[in-house]
Amino acid sequence: MLTNFWFDLKYAYRLWTKSPGYFLVCMTVVALSVGLALWASVLAYTMTMKPLPFAGSNQWLSIQMARNATAGSAPSIDQFTYQEIVKRTRTVDHLGAYTSQTAMLSNGHSTMRLRAAAISPRLFAAMGILPTAGRMFEVGDGQREAAPTAILSYPTWKTYFASDPAIVGKQARIDGRSVQVIGIMPEDFFAFEDFEVWFPLRLEPVAASETAAAPLAAFAMLGNGQQAETLLAEMKPAVDEVNLNYAKKFDSGRRIELVPASRMNTHGMAPVVAMISMIAVAVLLLGCVNIGLVFFARLLERSRELALRMALGSSRWRILRQCLLESSLVMIPGLILGVVLTTLGVRWTASVSNVATQYLANGREANPLILRPMDLLIAVVIAAVLWLLSTLIPSWRIAKQDASVSLGGSGKGSAKAGTTKMASAIVGFQVMLSALILVVCVNLMMAVKDETSKPTGINSSNVMLSTYPTVFSERYADVNARVQYWSSLSASVQKRLPGTEVAYMAAVPTRAPAQAVAIEGRERTAGQGALKLPLTAVSDNYFGLLGIQLRTGRLFDNSDIEESLNTAIVDEVTANRHWPGQNAIGKRIQLNPEENGPWLTVVGVVSSVGHEPYGDEPGAVYRPIRQANPGSFMAMVKLPDSALQNAAALQEAAFSTDQDLALHNLQYIDPYLFALDISFSSIVKAFGAIAVITMILAASGLFGLISRFVAGRTQEIGIRRALGSTPARIGWLFFRQGGNYLLVAVVGGALGLLIANVLSNAIPNILSNAALVTPGVFLLLAAVIFIATYLPTRRAMALEPADALRYE
Repeated sequence: MLTNFWFDLKYAYRLWTKSPGYFLVCMTVVALSVGLALWASVLAYTMTMKPLPFAGSNQWLSIQMARNATAGSAPSIDQFTYQEIVKRTRTVDHLGAYTSQTAMLSNGHSTMRLRAAAISPRLFAAMGILPTAGRMFEVGDGQREAAPTAILSYPTWKTYFASDPAIVGKQARIDGRSVQVIGIMPEDFFAFEDFEVWFPLRLEPVAASETAAAPLAAFAMLGNGQQAETLLAEMKPAVDEVNLNYAKKFDSGRRIELVPASRMNTHGMAPVVAMISMIAVAVLLLGCVNIGLVFFARLLERSRELALRMALGSSRWRILRQCLLESSLVMIPGLILGVVLTTLGVRWTASVSNVATQYLANGREANPLILRPMDLLIAVVIAAVLWLLSTLIPSWRIAKQDASVSLGGSGKGSAKAGTTKMASAIVGFQVMLSALILVVCVNLMMAVKDETSKPTGINSSNVMLSTYPTVFSERYADVNARVQYWSSLSASVQKRLPGTEVAYMAAVPTRAPAQAVAIEGRERTAGQGALKLPLTAVSDNYFGLLGIQLRTGRLFDNSDIEESLNTAIVDEVTANRHWPGQNAIGKRIQLNPEENGPWLTVVGVVSSVGHEPYGDEPGAVYRPIRQANPGSFMAMVKLPDSALQNAAALQEAAFSTDQDLALHNLQYIDPYLFALDISFSSIVKAFGAIAVITMILAASGLFGLISRFVAGRTQEIGIRRALGSTPARIGWLFFRQGGNYLLVAVVGGALGLLIANVLSNAIPNILSNAALVTPGVFLLLAAVIFIATYLPTRRAMALEPADALRYE
């Protein structure tokens, strides 16, 4: 038995060494199919099923809010609605929340920014977390009159406090005040986000109209046997009541959603993950068909040899085993190469996250993408399924043939009609599937690329900004003190970096937060939520520093102070949308209309600035920073060069001005904006790779199959040549079949457009380039079909008729 097995294995190896080209093609198909399917599996598991790294994390749900029935939900809820939910929810084991913030740790002669969170005092205890040292927060720590306390992460304790074993109970200078350290978290602790220090969340009753209160990330812990649907039904009436009673503040269609806490930040990516997974399955099926067809064609050429072996006593099982061994020699190296490709794909995906972490300084991912031992088992299963599906059917078909019939024929002439029809049908299915995948992928690529490549509208050369707000301390309570600080900081910067220009703003350019406003003379319809426009406060030189052009009116100047007329500048998008065909100068915009906020008079219109990809609120409204008097700011510096030491010089300038007011995460604006949008740009690369893999599979499958198909009819071609047929007439026989495949590709493309239309809810502009992309896909497939048909046909027709008639 073992001897026969070893003989069959060596025989299979010799067969592949005689056809190295086909061996490499088949191995490449296996590697690409397995690699893409395994990468999609790792991605889907990490983003949808992987639990958070603490015990019992599957019991925690993220409370998310959506603006209406069709909008996606986000892990952000206003404090008023959260408090109303807490009042009305009785059956949940625990409700908790946190709000992200920045903390300034002053240690010696430097100031460091820490990623901080104000967290519900009992949230850690509900998670079952025990500190390495000290204690967790208690209810009393969240009282307004309680002394300031903090819990440090293990890396913070080790890095900034030199692993001081007596740190618990000591005071640390954080945000310009003395704060008592009460505990240190375990070294491996990681919950919802990567924070470095925690403070107790001190929630006081807020009014629905209060906009200063920071939004919360809220969570609920399910009890044993409790269902998320039951809890959602209990929370929903509270949200509906808030929407009804405060219709001017909240959209009436606002809804609550509960999702697993592990998916709190990836929930919105579910359609993309689902699409990648479906395409990976389709590509896997495509690879299966590809290998099955090529292997079937090889077996057809060997049908007389296999029949002879059966006539000499080989059993059907022996023939089937020999075929399986032959294909396994392709599958095993293909599997290994596929795992290598998956590893590279996982590393690339992780690098995308690393770039974001580097420039955004938002800490590690809660669930990093890694290749687990279980994933290797999945790869083996995928390869085994691919192996069996692509081998068993053609092998069994050949093994059950009547040996006497196969040996009785000469093998000359055309291919059998049944074989021809089956091969044509399978190739047609492959072409249709390829067209479908390509239409979806290329349309999605072009749509996202268009969205991410929109011009920013700013001159960002050598511009550096602090990407997180610097919060004023109590010493800067009034606007005059803040203006004086800005003047001192600008002078300190210019002293260290001559030739620089410093501007100040309340938000990153292109990322101004949307706020509720009202347009004078514009009434809202019943049930319509508040109009929201991106609003930020800027210094007078903000527009000149970024190269934003004045279209009409004037820019801010020294006359725009707290005591003067409240003014605003709008961009072209806002002016054209809300005052079409009119002069926007002199028009008025009201802030916080529900509470009868101040009216701003438009004094200028400037060129538009880009916004976040797929952002809901394009446009911009600017206020003079002296009138807005924000409690925090960001600095933006136009530098004479892009030297690496510029950031350190700016930090020194800020420290010398006030050691408690540092500039956070100084970055050049171009790489920072790239990091903000990297999740979108990575989609382009991912689906581009999928499109290339699909083209390789389609091209290799078509070329291999049609080559074998033409080779099987070489004797027929010789007979036609001997009877006087011209090369053109013979070529037409095969090109006509290629034309039929192109018609099948049209059907696949139409199905792809239907799928893309379904995805338009998540990616609104996915079909914006369909009129150009879809014909381009058909032309590409037409070229592949033509080449796959022409090359083997030309080779067969180049044979002399006598040589073609003797062809085996």
